[in-house]
Amino acid sequence: MRATYLPTIFKVQAHALGLFFDEMINTFDPDALIIGGGVLEATEEFRQWFIRQNRAGMPLRHAEQSDIPIHVIPVIAPVRSALQSGLYSY
Repeated sequence: MRATYLPTIFKVQAHALGLFFDEMINTFDPDALIIGGGVLEATEEFRQWFIRQNRAGMPLRHAEQSDIPIHVIPVIAPVRSALQSGLYSY
């Protein structure tokens, strides 16, 4: 049985993140926005869809918001933790 509710959950999550980004833009005036975590591990198609949903969740109060790039970057915290614990050496 396919979980048909998952797209809705991801869409709601992406829109909520878009609202958060809107507040961060209004507060900090960033040059770019960064998404990490599980989005990185998804397919490129899903990442692009998630970014579009983020933008859809952002109320366009300012024209400059539409030009701010949104990047997906890897999560480095688990790598850092593994290095600190001695599981890996470099």
